[in-house]
Amino acid sequence: MRGFSFGGWRLDTVTRTLRNSDGREVALSGAEYRLLAVLLGAGNRVLTRAQLTELLRGRDADPFDRSIDVRVSRLRQILGDDARAPQIIKTVYGEGYVIGISVMNE
Repeated sequence: MRGFSFGGWRLDTVTRTLRNSDGREVALSGAEYRLLAVLLGAGNRVLTRAQLTELLRGRDADPFDRSIDVRVSRLRQILGDDARAPQIIKTVYGEGYVIGISVMNE
């Protein structure tokens, strides 16, 4: 597998690059890339903050650690996902985050 296509975006997991619908590369930090790749790879499964922290950092989550929320917020800004009514990265209240649109594995 080389990556994911979703909502006009393409994440290449070999080159670790994100491209918009025009094919232009959009900058992601390492943490943003890893979070997006994990969410896209989970399909339509909701991932909790604790699961995301463990997958991304390999450690248990501190219940007051909001770094996942900050990264999700940054990803939403990068993807142009409306924070008040997100379509790409949805919040499932009391549970976690899930990709809300169709994702194609490439």
